[in-house]
Amino acid sequence: MSESRFSKFFADRQQALVIFSAVAGIAVVHTPAQFVEDWLLRLPPPLNLALVQTPQFAYAVNAVRGTFFLFASGILLYFFAMPVVDFFSSANPELDFGKILKNTAVVFICCGALVIPAKLGIMGVGYGEMSKDPFHFLDASDQIYQRLLMPAAAFFFQLRGPLLYHLFSLSLTFCLIFFTLLFFEVQGIRTSLLERISIATTTFIITQFQSPGYTEQLALLIVLIVVIVPMGALPKIAAVTLALFAHEVSALLFIVLALVSFTKGERLWVGTVLVVYISFWLMSFGFNVSALSGVRSVGGFSGFAWLNRHPLREVGGIAVSYKLLWVVFAAALIFKGREAKRLLLFLLPGIVATVFGVDTSRLMAFSFLAILFALMYVKRHALFSERVLQLLLGLNLCLPSVYIGLNSGLVYFDGLYQLIYRGYLFK
Repeated sequence: MSESRFSKFFADRQQALVIFSAVAGIAVVHTPAQFVEDWLLRLPPPLNLALVQTPQFAYAVNAVRGTFFLFASGILLYFFAMPVVDFFSSANPELDFGKILKNTAVVFICCGALVIPAKLGIMGVGYGEMSKDPFHFLDASDQIYQRLLMPAAAFFFQLRGPLLYHLFSLSLTFCLIFFTLLFFEVQGIRTSLLERISIATTTFIITQFQSPGYTEQLALLIVLIVVIVPMGALPKIAAVTLALFAHEVSALLFIVLALVSFTKGERLWVGTVLVVYISFWLMSFGFNVSALSGVRSVGGFSGFAWLNRHPLREVGGIAVSYKLLWVVFAAALIFKGREAKRLLLFLLPGIVATVFGVDTSRLMAFSFLAILFALMYVKRHALFSERVLQLLLGLNLCLPSVYIGLNSGLVYFDGLYQLIYRGYLFK
């Protein structure tokens, strides 16, 4: 076999392996333990054997699901990680990773003082329980089971249960801060300590201190790595799939990212993965769209119904998500007109997500690329003087990082922000 034919043969096998892993992982995600038990109990004759309908048999089926998921995720992670390893091993000598790591630690500590991450968030508690045994976890709400990757990773690394999962979540937050700082360094943008901390007090990072344990941070981390690290089609397919395993709303971000920076072939693959994911999701609910949308309701109301009831909370949640960095975003729109379309596209995922979900300020995290690119343009092209920008970022830091949800209104969290604005450190 000639070298060119061998290379094509090898590439075809790699592509098949990635696609198989993606489909297998998606299948596992959308066959959660509570569905498996229900399906086994409803099997028609002659399949409804006594043995098949026992808890032991359901346990065995879920064990097989777990094996498939760990194998599929491992394959996808391998392809995704290869270009990342190459990036760090052959990076520009001017990138001082040790310095970035130290800056990350400082930002992490400062954010942890402003908002003390003392306990898991409301759904974070569910993910913590899920991490004990994610493939046998019974999700009575049918709301969190598909966000399998982060609890499964904690399970695999023996960081199981609320306490260890909490620490695992904070370690991922540390990684998210690191790659956020790396984003600016790769773009040749130098940031001050004030700027770094101020950026971290916006929703895509500070939410993980307000409500540790939520899984969107892993999806955001994967997206950010794709933006920073040059990679080919297979790693991007793996990235899209892994991000979906972390949080389904990441689909919106990858649609925009594909439109903006992927090749035509890569866009086709992203679309294919999303179609497969949605197909399995619908299939798991018997193609009953009403049943699927019904499990996403909160307090008996859909996200859209909550929006109609509390439109000002929607506006407030969007406003507090990035605080005064909205001024930076507006400046980039005005002065970098040719980039306006790109910035507005990156803004859309968060906005769309808030229409269907109640966690307005938290879901705005999916618009984080719009803010990062806007700040990059402002600094690179000196759209503000350095003095004005430092003042703006300083005021942004001084404004409290709070949460506004359609169903809850405004919520403060333990820490210095609460002490300064409400007079007490802990509730």
